[in-house]
Amino acid sequence: MLSDLHISEVRYVSESIITALIVAVTSIICQVLVNRSNRKKRAGEEDEKDKKRAINAALKDQQFENRLARIEEKLDIHNGYASLLNEVQTDIAVIKNEIYNLKKGA
Repeated sequence: MLSDLHISEVRYVSESIITALIVAVTSIICQVLVNRSNRKKRAGEEDEKDKKRAINAALKDQQFENRLARIEEKLDIHNGYASLLNEVQTDIAVIKNEIYNLKKGA
């Protein structure tokens, strides 16, 4: 009876070891699958973030281009006034000469 008990204990230990190994392998496989899934999810999220960054950069570039165009328009208007001011100054100089000549002749 003692030998039967010993064999049953060995069988129980063997079954326990096999069960523990199966649980460990299954746990490792599940962890690998979860990690793989998380990596794919993170990669998808990173792709989305990259797309959003690209869109934001394009919008900022477009806003910068629009602002630059408005500044160029204002500069063109300013330059138009500057050239008109030169013409006015020339006209004033001519008028002063004519006044001087009129005073001199009178």
